[in-house]
Amino acid sequence: MATQKVTAVASGFGGLLWNERTHHKAELTGLTIDNQYTAPQTIKLYDGFATTSGYFMSGAAAQNMEDLGKTNVLSGKIRLQMTVPAGETQKLGKEDLAGADFLGKASVIATADSSDCVVIAQYHFLKN
Repeated sequence: MATQKVTAVASGFGGLLWNERTHHKAELTGLTIDNQYTAPQTIKLYDGFATTSGYFMSGAAAQNMEDLGKTNVLSGKIRLQMTVPAGETQKLGKEDLAGADFLGKASVIATADSSDCVVIAQYHFLKN
């Protein structure tokens, strides 16, 4: 099992947890959000992936814009969203995260940039 730690960022891929792995999906098995920021933080975990050419399609296509939730994330579906009050830590285990599988790279987008809000994710890759 791999572990990745990032601080809260409000845009882009600065909160990258892991990159896409061809023919694999990632299973999120643990998540800790330690919000020592002065305000509540809403944390969204994005699954950023693009389809590849196949039997019925000739080229790659990014996720539809309505799935993005935020236009500064190039592509992705929100797999998890939660709000953590200021000064609190929330932990989720494997049972809480059942079904939170990622097909592509995983990014964390928060309400505000802050080095006082830390997200720690535990995950592993499964062969598709």
